[in-house]
Amino acid sequence: MLRKETSPITEDTEELQKLIAAMQKTMHHAEGIGLAANQVGRSLALTVIDISGTKDNGDVLPLVLINPVIIGTHGESVFEEGCLSLPEIREDVIRPESIGIKFLNEDFKEVEMEADKLLARVMQHEVDHLHGKYFIDYLSPLKLSFLKGKLNKLRKGEVETDYPLAPPTASAAATSSLVERGLHPLQETSAPAAARVSIRTAVSLVTCKQPAMR
Repeated sequence: MLRKETSPITEDTEELQKLIAAMQKTMHHAEGIGLAANQVGRSLALTVIDISGTKDNGDVLPLVLINPVIIGTHGESVFEEGCLSLPEIREDVIRPESIGIKFLNEDFKEVEMEADKLLARVMQHEVDHLHGKYFIDYLSPLKLSFLKGKLNKLRKGEVETDYPLAPPTASAAATSSLVERGLHPLQETSAPAAARVSIRTAVSLVTCKQPAMR
């Protein structure tokens, strides 16, 4: 699903608000700072972001971005990014330093704003997911060739993590059902709101424990 373009959201509904709440719960449980709807089995142009737990960003309010569109960029910066579903894989990615972006917020009101530094980075990372793009798509063929062994280990389930990796065969319907119940994909667990990360779809939450994206 993460390689496909997501669908615009055309109306505010109770189901949408429940999905937003579930995604925020999932993101915080995993100590993440960004999560896109297609990462939890819903092909919708929706992402939630909260960088308030990171250094120097305590005053940045959590954001809900519906149908986000980047309308301008400026400058360039290099920052280490990664995905929870791709543990042990972290690479520097070049992106614009600051951006202009417009979106609908959780109240379905249009917002246009500028962002820079970490917030701009996370916004771009998550918006990429809504267009079917991974952070590793920015890497050179040479760098990707060096990662081949790690990627193969991930696909085979041979990498240990401190969070449960879900089997890549789970259906989108099953994933969607779980996230709406506060269980992040893709398999049941006795722990509430536990994070489940699909290797195949490369869920990209970003942790606030360190400055690098995860």
